[in-house]
Amino acid sequence: MRIPSRLFKTKREERFVDDRRSAKRYDALLKLKYFDPESDSRGESITKNISRNGLRFPVDKKIQKGHTVELEIEDPNSNGSLSSKAKVMWFEELTARDDAEDPAYEIGVKLLKKRLF
Repeated sequence: MRIPSRLFKTKREERFVDDRRSAKRYDALLKLKYFDPESDSRGESITKNISRNGLRFPVDKKIQKGHTVELEIEDPNSNGSLSSKAKVMWFEELTARDDAEDPAYEIGVKLLKKRLF
């Protein structure tokens, strides 16, 4: 899967001392489908940001840290997609709005064996 280089053109940014990330994050909207076999949770989502070997995206149900999820990420340049497994590195319940019926969640995953770019 080839991500357009124009997505990565940003101003030079300084890293903060407490930033433990091994790769730069880019705000990019990619459609994906996910499936967690351990909790039988599945759905569709759109990434909030991506890195060379990871993704951040919202999910409908809790997916525990350490679970391995199956991903199908749409290639924005073709009709193809990238299939990969990923390990959930963190899980966060978002603050629910007053009018929200169900809580919202976000996860950060590390791709296993494949890179996005």
